[in-house]
Amino acid sequence: MALIKNSNNCRGFTLVELMVVLVILGIVSIGAMTSITGQNKVYHSEEDLIDMQMNARIAMERICNLLRMAGANCKDSFGNQLTSGHLATYDNSPPIYDDGSDNDELNAMFVIDNQTSPIPDQLTLAGAVRYAGKITAISATQITLDTADHKLGGTAAKSYIAISPSHNNVYRTISAAAGNLLTLTSSLDPQEVSEISNAINCIDPLTGTPKPIDVMVYQVQAFTIRLVNNSLRIDDHVSASSTQLDVAENIQDLQFQYGIDTGSDGLIDSWVDDPADISRIRAVRVFLLARTGKIDKEYIDRRTYDLAGVTVGPFTGTDAGNLDTHRSVHRYLLETTITIRNLNL
Repeated sequence: MALIKNSNNCRGFTLVELMVVLVILGIVSIGAMTSITGQNKVYHSEEDLIDMQMNARIAMERICNLLRMAGANCKDSFGNQLTSGHLATYDNSPPIYDDGSDNDELNAMFVIDNQTSPIPDQLTLAGAVRYAGKITAISATQITLDTADHKLGGTAAKSYIAISPSHNNVYRTISAAAGNLLTLTSSLDPQEVSEISNAINCIDPLTGTPKPIDVMVYQVQAFTIRLVNNSLRIDDHVSASSTQLDVAENIQDLQFQYGIDTGSDGLIDSWVDDPADISRIRAVRVFLLARTGKIDKEYIDRRTYDLAGVTVGPFTGTDAGNLDTHRSVHRYLLETTITIRNLNL
Protein backbone atom coordinates (compact mmCIF):
# COMPACT_ATOMS: atom_id res chain seq x y z
CA MET A 1 0.00 0.00 0.00
CA ALA A 2 1.49 3.25 -1.09
CA LEU A 3 1.89 5.95 1.37
CA ILE A 4 0.50 9.36 0.36
CA LYS A 5 2.52 12.18 1.79
CA ASN A 6 1.04 15.66 1.87
CA SER A 7 3.41 18.56 2.48
CA ASN A 8 2.19 22.06 3.14
CA ASN A 9 5.61 23.42 2.04
CA CYS A 10 5.03 22.64 -1.69
CA ARG A 11 3.28 25.72 -3.01
CA GLY A 12 3.69 28.48 -5.76
CA PHE A 13 4.15 32.26 -5.55
CA THR A 14 1.82 34.12 -3.33
CA LEU A 15 -0.17 37.09 -4.59
CA VAL A 16 2.00 39.45 -2.57
CA GLU A 17 5.17 38.11 -4.15
CA LEU A 18 3.71 38.50 -7.64
CA MET A 19 2.71 42.08 -6.88
CA VAL A 20 6.23 42.87 -5.66
CA VAL A 21 7.74 41.43 -8.85
CA LEU A 22 5.33 43.45 -11.01
CA VAL A 23 6.16 46.63 -9.13
CA ILE A 24 9.89 46.04 -9.56
CA LEU A 25 9.45 45.34 -13.29
CA GLY A 26 7.37 48.50 -13.61
CA ILE A 27 10.02 50.60 -11.91
CA VAL A 28 12.75 49.13 -14.12
CA SER A 29 10.64 49.70 -17.26
CA ILE A 30 9.84 53.27 -16.31
CA GLY A 31 13.51 53.93 -15.62
CA ALA A 32 14.52 52.45 -18.94
CA MET A 33 11.90 54.46 -20.83
CA THR A 34 12.86 57.63 -18.98
CA SER A 35 16.50 57.04 -19.84
CA ILE A 36 15.70 56.41 -23.51
CA THR A 37 13.42 59.46 -23.68
CA GLY A 38 16.06 61.62 -22.02
CA GLN A 39 18.72 60.38 -24.40
CA ASN A 40 16.44 61.11 -27.36
CA LYS A 41 15.86 64.65 -26.09
CA VAL A 42 19.58 65.18 -25.66
CA TYR A 43 20.25 63.72 -29.10
CA HIS A 44 17.67 65.92 -30.82
CA SER A 45 18.82 68.97 -28.88
CA GLU A 46 22.42 68.33 -29.89
CA GLU A 47 21.30 67.74 -33.47
CA ASP A 48 19.48 71.09 -33.48
CA LEU A 49 22.58 72.81 -32.08
CA ILE A 50 24.79 71.23 -34.74
CA ASP A 51 22.35 72.28 -37.48
CA MET A 52 22.26 75.82 -36.09
CA GLN A 53 26.05 76.13 -36.02
CA MET A 54 26.38 74.58 -39.47
CA ASN A 55 23.81 76.97 -40.96
CA ALA A 56 25.53 79.94 -39.34
CA ARG A 57 28.94 78.94 -40.65
CA ILE A 58 27.66 78.22 -44.16
CA ALA A 59 25.91 81.60 -44.26
CA MET A 60 28.95 83.47 -42.98
CA GLU A 61 31.26 81.64 -45.39
CA ARG A 62 29.09 82.61 -48.36
CA ILE A 63 28.87 86.25 -47.29
CA CYS A 64 32.62 86.46 -46.74
CA ASN A 65 33.35 84.94 -50.14
CA LEU A 66 31.13 87.51 -51.86
CA LEU A 67 32.76 90.38 -49.98
CA ARG A 68 36.23 89.15 -50.86
CA MET A 69 35.21 88.82 -54.51
CA ALA A 70 33.60 92.26 -54.68
CA GLY A 71 35.08 94.30 -57.48
CA ALA A 72 37.19 91.55 -59.00
CA ASN A 73 38.38 92.63 -62.47
CA CYS A 74 36.44 95.92 -62.35
CA LYS A 75 39.50 98.15 -62.32
CA ASP A 76 41.14 96.20 -65.14
CA SER A 77 37.99 96.40 -67.23
CA PHE A 78 37.27 100.08 -66.77
CA GLY A 79 40.86 101.28 -66.59
CA ASN A 80 41.20 104.82 -65.33
CA GLN A 81 37.60 105.76 -66.05
CA LEU A 82 36.68 105.07 -62.43
CA THR A 83 38.73 107.24 -60.12
CA SER A 84 36.11 108.24 -57.57
CA GLY A 85 37.66 106.39 -54.66
CA HIS A 86 36.66 102.77 -55.07
CA LEU A 87 35.88 100.45 -57.89
CA ALA A 88 32.76 100.90 -59.93
CA THR A 89 31.40 103.73 -57.83
CA TYR A 90 29.11 105.66 -60.06
CA ASP A 91 26.52 107.87 -58.42
CA ASN A 92 25.16 107.25 -54.93
CA SER A 93 21.43 107.24 -55.45
CA PRO A 94 19.23 104.42 -56.77
CA PRO A 95 19.60 100.84 -55.52
CA ILE A 96 20.51 97.83 -57.60
CA TYR A 97 17.97 95.60 -55.90
CA ASP A 98 14.54 95.80 -57.50
CA ASP A 99 12.44 97.09 -54.63
CA GLY A 100 9.44 97.82 -56.81
CA SER A 101 10.42 101.40 -57.58
CA ASP A 102 11.20 102.81 -61.01
CA ASN A 103 14.91 103.07 -60.30
CA ASP A 104 16.60 101.06 -63.01
CA GLU A 105 20.08 102.36 -62.52
CA LEU A 106 22.27 101.15 -59.72
CA ASN A 107 24.96 102.97 -57.96
CA ALA A 108 28.08 101.23 -56.91
CA MET A 109 30.17 98.45 -55.56
CA PHE A 110 28.11 98.74 -52.37
CA VAL A 111 24.41 99.50 -52.11
CA ILE A 112 23.48 99.68 -48.44
CA ASP A 113 20.05 99.20 -46.91
CA ASN A 114 20.79 99.90 -43.26
CA GLN A 115 18.36 98.81 -40.56
CA THR A 116 18.50 98.45 -36.78
CA SER A 117 18.19 95.03 -35.15
CA PRO A 118 15.84 93.15 -35.06
CA ILE A 119 15.22 94.34 -38.65
CA PRO A 120 18.03 92.78 -40.75
CA ASP A 121 20.34 94.79 -42.98
CA GLN A 122 20.59 94.24 -46.70
CA LEU A 123 23.68 94.67 -48.87
CA THR A 124 24.14 94.59 -52.63
CA LEU A 125 27.60 94.47 -54.13
CA ALA A 126 29.07 94.41 -57.60
CA GLY A 127 31.04 91.22 -57.69
CA ALA A 128 32.72 91.55 -61.06
CA VAL A 129 32.32 92.81 -64.61
CA ARG A 130 32.74 91.03 -67.92
CA TYR A 131 33.33 92.54 -71.35
CA ALA A 132 30.27 92.19 -73.60
CA GLY A 133 31.18 94.12 -76.74
CA LYS A 134 31.59 97.49 -78.47
CA ILE A 135 28.66 99.73 -79.34
CA THR A 136 28.04 100.09 -83.08
CA ALA A 137 24.66 101.85 -82.87
CA ILE A 138 22.60 103.41 -80.09
CA SER A 139 19.18 104.93 -79.47
CA ALA A 140 17.38 106.00 -76.31
CA THR A 141 16.22 102.45 -75.55
CA GLN A 142 18.43 100.11 -77.58
CA ILE A 143 22.11 99.33 -77.97
CA THR A 144 23.64 97.37 -80.86
CA LEU A 145 26.90 95.55 -80.17
CA ASP A 146 29.55 94.35 -82.58
CA THR A 147 29.01 90.76 -81.44
CA ALA A 148 26.21 88.48 -80.31
CA ASP A 149 28.60 86.44 -78.17
CA HIS A 150 28.01 88.49 -75.02
CA LYS A 151 26.58 85.87 -72.62
CA LEU A 152 23.54 88.05 -71.90
CA GLY A 153 21.20 85.86 -73.95
CA GLY A 154 17.47 85.61 -73.68
CA THR A 155 15.16 87.83 -71.70
CA ALA A 156 17.57 89.50 -69.33
CA ALA A 157 15.29 91.52 -67.08
CA LYS A 158 17.71 91.24 -64.18
CA SER A 159 20.88 91.94 -66.15
CA TYR A 160 22.95 94.98 -65.32
CA ILE A 161 25.35 96.58 -67.76
CA ALA A 162 27.84 99.42 -67.67
CA ILE A 163 28.81 101.67 -70.57
CA SER A 164 32.39 102.92 -70.60
CA PRO A 165 33.36 105.62 -71.09
CA SER A 166 30.18 107.40 -70.08
CA HIS A 167 29.61 110.92 -68.87
CA ASN A 168 27.63 109.89 -65.79
CA ASN A 169 29.02 106.40 -65.12
CA VAL A 170 25.95 104.48 -63.95
CA TYR A 171 24.94 100.87 -64.23
CA ARG A 172 21.77 100.20 -66.19
CA THR A 173 19.35 97.31 -66.55
CA ILE A 174 18.30 95.64 -69.78
CA SER A 175 14.93 94.01 -70.37
CA ALA A 176 15.92 91.85 -73.34
CA ALA A 177 18.93 90.64 -75.29
CA ALA A 178 18.34 89.27 -78.80
CA GLY A 179 21.46 88.57 -80.82
CA ASN A 180 23.60 91.67 -80.67
CA LEU A 181 20.66 93.96 -79.79
CA LEU A 182 20.15 94.99 -76.15
CA THR A 183 16.91 96.65 -75.03
CA LEU A 184 17.22 98.99 -72.06
CA THR A 185 14.67 99.03 -69.25
CA SER A 186 14.68 102.83 -69.12
CA SER A 187 15.60 105.45 -71.69
CA LEU A 188 19.04 106.99 -71.87
CA ASP A 189 19.50 110.69 -71.44
CA PRO A 190 19.44 112.43 -74.87
CA GLN A 191 22.81 114.05 -74.16
CA GLU A 192 24.37 110.66 -73.43
CA VAL A 193 22.89 109.17 -76.60
CA SER A 194 24.29 112.09 -78.59
CA GLU A 195 27.76 111.80 -77.04
CA ILE A 196 28.02 108.05 -77.63
CA SER A 197 26.64 108.34 -81.16
CA ASN A 198 29.16 111.06 -82.01
CA ALA A 199 31.97 108.94 -80.57
CA ILE A 200 31.20 105.75 -82.49
CA ASN A 201 30.55 107.69 -85.71
CA CYS A 202 33.54 109.98 -85.40
CA ILE A 203 35.11 111.21 -88.68
CA ASP A 204 38.75 112.19 -89.02
CA PRO A 205 38.58 115.89 -89.99
CA LEU A 206 41.85 115.66 -91.94
CA THR A 207 41.15 112.59 -94.05
CA GLY A 208 37.36 112.45 -93.92
CA THR A 209 37.53 108.75 -93.09
CA PRO A 210 35.70 107.08 -90.21
CA LYS A 211 37.70 107.07 -86.99
CA PRO A 212 35.33 105.70 -84.36
CA ILE A 213 36.05 105.92 -80.65
CA ASP A 214 35.49 102.63 -78.86
CA VAL A 215 32.60 102.67 -76.38
CA MET A 216 32.38 99.37 -74.52
CA VAL A 217 29.56 97.57 -72.75
CA TYR A 218 30.28 95.41 -69.71
CA GLN A 219 28.04 92.91 -68.00
CA VAL A 220 27.92 93.56 -64.26
CA GLN A 221 27.64 90.62 -61.90
CA ALA A 222 25.88 91.78 -58.77
CA PHE A 223 24.62 90.03 -55.67
CA THR A 224 22.10 91.07 -53.04
CA ILE A 225 22.57 89.61 -49.55
CA ARG A 226 19.39 89.63 -47.49
CA LEU A 227 17.18 87.61 -45.15
CA VAL A 228 13.84 86.25 -46.35
CA ASN A 229 11.70 84.35 -43.83
CA ASN A 230 14.75 83.66 -41.66
CA SER A 231 16.73 82.26 -44.59
CA LEU A 232 19.86 83.87 -45.99
CA ARG A 233 19.11 84.61 -49.63
CA ILE A 234 21.62 85.53 -52.31
CA ASP A 235 19.96 87.22 -55.30
CA ASP A 236 21.97 86.75 -58.48
CA HIS A 237 21.16 89.55 -60.92
CA VAL A 238 22.94 88.12 -63.95
CA SER A 239 19.84 87.29 -66.00
CA ALA A 240 16.11 86.81 -65.76
CA SER A 241 16.56 83.07 -65.37
CA SER A 242 18.86 83.58 -62.39
CA THR A 243 17.53 82.00 -59.25
CA GLN A 244 17.18 83.44 -55.81
CA LEU A 245 19.26 81.03 -53.77
CA ASP A 246 18.48 80.33 -50.12
CA VAL A 247 21.88 79.53 -48.65
CA ALA A 248 21.03 78.77 -45.01
CA GLU A 249 17.93 78.67 -42.83
CA ASN A 250 17.12 79.74 -39.27
CA ILE A 251 19.11 82.97 -39.48
CA GLN A 252 17.48 85.38 -37.04
CA ASP A 253 19.36 88.59 -37.78
CA LEU A 254 22.03 90.00 -40.10
CA GLN A 255 23.79 93.32 -39.56
CA PHE A 256 26.69 95.07 -41.29
CA GLN A 257 29.11 97.76 -40.19
CA TYR A 258 31.52 99.54 -42.50
CA GLY A 259 35.10 100.53 -41.75
CA ILE A 260 35.69 104.08 -42.99
CA ASP A 261 38.99 105.69 -43.90
CA THR A 262 38.45 109.40 -43.27
CA GLY A 263 42.13 110.32 -43.42
CA SER A 264 42.85 108.86 -46.88
CA ASP A 265 45.78 106.93 -45.43
CA GLY A 266 44.33 103.46 -45.98
CA LEU A 267 43.62 102.97 -42.27
CA ILE A 268 40.18 102.50 -40.76
CA ASP A 269 39.26 105.47 -38.58
CA SER A 270 35.72 104.52 -37.58
CA TRP A 271 32.97 101.94 -37.95
CA VAL A 272 29.55 103.16 -39.08
CA ASP A 273 26.23 101.55 -39.97
CA ASP A 274 25.33 103.79 -42.91
CA PRO A 275 28.33 105.62 -44.39
CA ALA A 276 27.63 108.91 -46.09
CA ASP A 277 30.48 108.36 -48.56
CA ILE A 278 30.76 104.72 -49.61
CA SER A 279 34.01 105.48 -51.42
CA ARG A 280 35.59 105.57 -47.98
CA ILE A 281 34.73 101.94 -47.18
CA ARG A 282 37.81 99.80 -46.57
CA ALA A 283 36.32 96.86 -44.66
CA VAL A 284 32.99 95.31 -43.76
CA ARG A 285 32.11 93.80 -40.39
CA VAL A 286 29.43 91.11 -40.47
CA PHE A 287 27.20 90.14 -37.53
CA LEU A 288 25.09 87.02 -38.01
CA LEU A 289 22.71 85.64 -35.37
CA ALA A 290 21.47 82.10 -35.99
CA ARG A 291 18.94 80.13 -33.93
CA THR A 292 17.58 76.62 -33.68
CA GLY A 293 14.40 75.76 -35.51
CA LYS A 294 12.74 74.13 -32.50
CA ILE A 295 11.91 75.03 -28.91
CA ASP A 296 13.93 73.39 -26.14
CA LYS A 297 11.64 73.34 -23.08
CA GLU A 298 14.57 72.51 -20.83
CA TYR A 299 16.47 75.67 -21.85
CA ILE A 300 16.05 79.41 -21.32
CA ASP A 301 18.24 81.87 -23.25
CA ARG A 302 19.25 84.54 -20.74
CA ARG A 303 22.18 85.88 -22.77
CA THR A 304 22.51 89.19 -24.62
CA TYR A 305 24.01 89.63 -28.09
CA ASP A 306 25.82 92.63 -29.56
CA LEU A 307 24.87 93.16 -33.20
CA ALA A 308 26.58 96.18 -34.73
CA GLY A 309 26.44 98.12 -31.47
CA VAL A 310 22.84 97.15 -30.69
CA THR A 311 22.26 94.82 -27.74
CA VAL A 312 19.45 92.29 -28.15
CA GLY A 313 18.19 89.92 -25.48
CA PRO A 314 17.61 88.42 -23.04
CA PHE A 315 14.58 86.99 -24.77
CA THR A 316 11.38 86.50 -22.79
CA GLY A 317 8.81 85.46 -25.40
CA THR A 318 6.70 82.33 -24.99
CA ASP A 319 4.80 82.39 -28.28
CA ALA A 320 5.65 79.14 -30.08
CA GLY A 321 4.76 80.83 -33.36
CA ASN A 322 7.53 83.43 -33.00
CA LEU A 323 10.87 81.71 -32.48
CA ASP A 324 12.79 84.97 -32.97
CA THR A 325 11.64 86.19 -29.55
CA HIS A 326 11.09 82.86 -27.78
CA ARG A 327 13.10 82.38 -24.60
CA SER A 328 13.60 78.62 -25.08
CA VAL A 329 15.46 78.80 -28.40
CA HIS A 330 19.23 78.34 -28.66
CA ARG A 331 21.11 81.11 -30.45
CA TYR A 332 24.58 81.42 -31.95
CA LEU A 333 26.32 84.69 -32.86
CA LEU A 334 29.11 84.91 -35.43
CA GLU A 335 31.11 88.06 -36.13
CA THR A 336 33.88 88.60 -38.65
CA THR A 337 35.65 91.42 -40.47
CA ILE A 338 36.50 91.36 -44.18
CA THR A 339 38.98 93.77 -45.73
CA ILE A 340 37.91 94.94 -49.18
CA ARG A 341 40.85 94.31 -51.49
CA ASN A 342 39.60 95.12 -55.00
CA LEU A 343 39.47 98.89 -54.61
CA ASN A 344 40.02 101.26 -57.51
CA LEU A 345 42.48 103.49 -55.67
